[in-house]
Amino acid sequence: MLMNLSVQATRWAARWTAGGEARRAEMKGLAGVLNIEFTGDDGGGVWHVSFDDGRVVMRKGAGENPRATVRLQPRDYLAMVAGDLAYSTARMTGRIRLSGDGHFGIVFGASVENLRTAARAPGPVGWIARRLTGRALRKGGYTSPGERIPV
Repeated sequence: MLMNLSVQATRWAARWTAGGEARRAEMKGLAGVLNIEFTGDDGGGVWHVSFDDGRVVMRKGAGENPRATVRLQPRDYLAMVAGDLAYSTARMTGRIRLSGDGHFGIVFGASVENLRTAARAPGPVGWIARRLTGRALRKGGYTSPGERIPV
């Protein structure tokens, strides 16, 4: 559920916010599979994101022949979505483990940042992204230290 909502908000951001066209252009030529594994007692399973020359597809389950695998606990993902944890900080402190192509793993951090960018967008696009993000955070049981859950 959480990842599904994140994917929807990211798609809205890429399609309708300023710079969405530029973000799609940046992904041209990007190809491969990124596995995302949620670990710990409250783990949410494994997801994979397939990139194929600007086209992005996310599905439940591990993808074959991943270029990189990101491992993290669901609470750390929620903290990143809420803006309470930066991808770089999570990597440096070991809260995110990355195996495989390190440069390709950075795509995960960029996708979380795109989700947060969508939630800050004005108008209907930002409203939709805030609703989707807020719902994902509530479903995940996340409460921010600053109570900054988008509504």
